[in-house]
Amino acid sequence: MSGQEKFQVVSAGKTLRARAPEAVLQDAAKTFSLPVSQARRLLIKGWVIKDQLSSKQVLEYRSRLQKIGLRVEVFPAGTFDNRALIAKMQFAQKRRARSQAGSGPAAKLPEAGRDAAAESSDHAVGVRHAAVEPAATQLDSARRSGARAQVESLFAEQAPAVGDSVAQRVQLLVGALAASLVPALFVLLLCLCGYTAARALWQIPQALVAGDFGVTTAIGSLLSVLLAGFIAALLVFPYFGVRRLAPTSADTIQVKPADARGLYLLLEVLAEKTGLPRVKQVSISAGVEVMAEPRLADIHRQQLPLDIGLSAVRALGGNELLALVARALGTYRGRLGGLTAWLVLDTARRIQQMQWALENERTVIAVNGEAGTLYKPWHLALTSCGRAVLPLLDRLDGLHRALSGNIARRLERRGDAWAAQLLGSREFVVFAEQWHRLVHAELVVAEINREAAVAGQRLQNYPAAVQWMLRNLDEETCSNIELAMAQASDPWDPAQAADNDRIASAEELSLDALLTREFSIQKLFENLAELEQAASAAVASTGTRAVENQRLLCVSKEAEQALQSLGEYFNQLPPRLFLPLEAPSSDELSSMDLQEAIDWLRGRLVELRELQHRQGNLCERAATMQLGAALVRLQGDILPQEFFLAGATPAAADESIRDNRLRREEIGRQVHQIYCVFYVRIRRAMETMGAGERQVAERLLGQLSAYGALAAHLERLDNYAGILGLMIDRLALDNSQRELVQKYFALAARELEGIFSAVEASGPLCELGLARALEERAERAPMPKLPTKRQDLLDALQALELKCKNASAAVAEHYRIQLAQLLDTCLKQERDLKVKPLRLLGAV
Repeated sequence: MSGQEKFQVVSAGKTLRARAPEAVLQDAAKTFSLPVSQARRLLIKGWVIKDQLSSKQVLEYRSRLQKIGLRVEVFPAGTFDNRALIAKMQFAQKRRARSQAGSGPAAKLPEAGRDAAAESSDHAVGVRHAAVEPAATQLDSARRSGARAQVESLFAEQAPAVGDSVAQRVQLLVGALAASLVPALFVLLLCLCGYTAARALWQIPQALVAGDFGVTTAIGSLLSVLLAGFIAALLVFPYFGVRRLAPTSADTIQVKPADARGLYLLLEVLAEKTGLPRVKQVSISAGVEVMAEPRLADIHRQQLPLDIGLSAVRALGGNELLALVARALGTYRGRLGGLTAWLVLDTARRIQQMQWALENERTVIAVNGEAGTLYKPWHLALTSCGRAVLPLLDRLDGLHRALSGNIARRLERRGDAWAAQLLGSREFVVFAEQWHRLVHAELVVAEINREAAVAGQRLQNYPAAVQWMLRNLDEETCSNIELAMAQASDPWDPAQAADNDRIASAEELSLDALLTREFSIQKLFENLAELEQAASAAVASTGTRAVENQRLLCVSKEAEQALQSLGEYFNQLPPRLFLPLEAPSSDELSSMDLQEAIDWLRGRLVELRELQHRQGNLCERAATMQLGAALVRLQGDILPQEFFLAGATPAAADESIRDNRLRREEIGRQVHQIYCVFYVRIRRAMETMGAGERQVAERLLGQLSAYGALAAHLERLDNYAGILGLMIDRLALDNSQRELVQKYFALAARELEGIFSAVEASGPLCELGLARALEERAERAPMPKLPTKRQDLLDALQALELKCKNASAAVAEHYRIQLAQLLDTCLKQERDLKVKPLRLLGAV
């Protein structure tokens, strides 16, 4: 690499698995001395963090950014710049300002209608907005006489302005030709395989007629047929029969017309009023996506299957949901448009599913990944060759995207235009942001549900959880969502929310709304509550039990109050694990009275904050170093800087680990000394209490001392959880690393079992209910066997990582609740004594 070469560091838009985005923002703001508002831009995919760096500077920058938890990529200098992203964000700001300033009273009506629709979906409260109730009542009476007329009254009499001009049809035809090249390659390969097999078989009767048939002819023909069949089984059959290898999600449930007559009638009227394809079958799922994935025959008949996410039904108004339906159907409107969309989207989907099938060892011989004894050699041959052709599929996917990129974006905007036609261009601009928030809320709920599955639990009502999360997104999250809108969406993923460019395109159309008033979509389902329960069970892991939503979505009231008490007592600097219940080693510190102890602590808060920050960084590095040292001993070809090691030799790795341990121990002694003074503060407050209060405080102190036996277990458990996360992020997880993975997998599982055993062996902790709380958060189970398939191995590592983190969090939360009871008593006593509180403005 030339020393004159320059590079740039670009954000990947992602954080490391172990770091929350909020924590990364805080660390980035502190590391680079930036306001949080500017640091937030570091999370934008494609944002150039630093340009014109030498190779040495790139390594330093990448190490610093990975240290705070931000993923980055390195490119040659000048490859990207921030002007396009800044322009998009400025355009979005101007668009929102123009929308707010120019809409007036007319623009406020859709907001009110949407709020009303959201309220109408709240079954527990049963609230119905006055503006929505008449429309909902009309739709509810769709089964009675005049139902069609009442549904038709929701639509304006005007004809849709969205259509296909001659120029647009020509563009669709050209796009279909370009998008058909990759499918044509698979058709050609199928023909070649068929021709080769037929020609080989035809040689046998030819040889018989000619009289020169022999063993050589038979063997040659057999080998040709086997070779053609093997290539077909490896590439051709998986492409054309990919639904069998990678079937659609099993969490979809078909809705019969008898169970949703009003919905089917609404979709029928929608097709008549707009000319969109008819819906032949409705399926529901738990998520927020509204999708149409038709077959070629469906497109020819213009009758498509439709999948509707119940979370979208719950969270959106009827107009907004119907707009998403129109968008899904509008992409396939017309036979030419439908054929083009099928070639563009279905080809990309097939290649992606082929890649998934090959990575997960699914073949035509074993669609579930397990082959019988007779077919196992063929299955192993196909899977081995499948891994070898994965780069070929990547190139085919890239070729298809390059050929169909323009038409894919046109189809994307075509669907958006139909959504804007139903809502109106101005309302579509407002809805797009709500759409992004809904997608984000569903992602959060899906992660919560996945983590709960580790403990054998699941959300009782998944769609209701998404609705609750949507209503309770904080301002910082909403700001990050606005930044996400500046990133270009993937035109080959029809479920992605509209980005700023797509919003601007829909706004430029200046379409009037085809829907004249708001209505509630929930009333169109005969048994919505039962469907929600069934969909929630279908989306969850097998064997999990339903738990009330709020238990998984919210922190318990006791834990929230405990955090407030600890925040006040320790001035937002609570101990990382447990508070040391011993006096300082210094006689001077041990002899301080209450006010002197508080004053001394006030002068150490800034120092304590810095020490805790350094201690946290060193602890995170310890796990990285430990994994790096193991890799050095295993393969020796790592970049030591990426693992904070001084060199790529075992001796250098051990020296780095030893140095890190000594620094952690030194900082730990300083932190321990400061928190011992907090114990002095507790003791001095207890000495001034009455006999009854002092007796209660002493009992609480005795209970807290029982947690000390868990400290070493928690330290190791957190360390192993960090190593598991690092292995998921950084290792290839191939056979050469299996022994290393097995080692830490077993250590983490053994330490997790050690936590359970230590809690059960402690009578005071069992009496306090820690064993029950631990079992609820991280269900105890025998150590699982490490899978051999890569995806199963990833799932097993993630599951164990989450179990370790959940167990650690359960112990920490239980301890904080017990500690807060003692601290509340001490704080009350300090207020009664009117001592100067521990507050240092601007310090923390």
